[in-house]
Amino acid sequence: MKFNFLKFKRDNKPSLESLRPKIFDTNLFWFLTLGLCLIVFIITFAVGLKLFYSQYFESYKKNKPVENSESIINMSKLKSAIEKRNNIINKEIPLLVNPSP
Repeated sequence: MKFNFLKFKRDNKPSLESLRPKIFDTNLFWFLTLGLCLIVFIITFAVGLKLFYSQYFESYKKNKPVENSESIINMSKLKSAIEKRNNIINKEIPLLVNPSP
């Protein structure tokens, strides 16, 4: 009596995947590209949301101006430069005599 059902039927043909080895893993490339695009989209969305929020609610106008302008601008140098400029502008220029007869 032979028990044929105990023997595994083996197919001696190689699978199609083994005939042509994978050179480039397309699944990995697809998911890396998809993930990179998702990260770029999220960063762009966050920056756009921040810009929209600041423009819509005008939060940039709520910043207090610096009270001490002396620390930013040297007022004495500015005043002396303005005085020198005014002196040059207001200085009288002598008219030259026309040399033609």
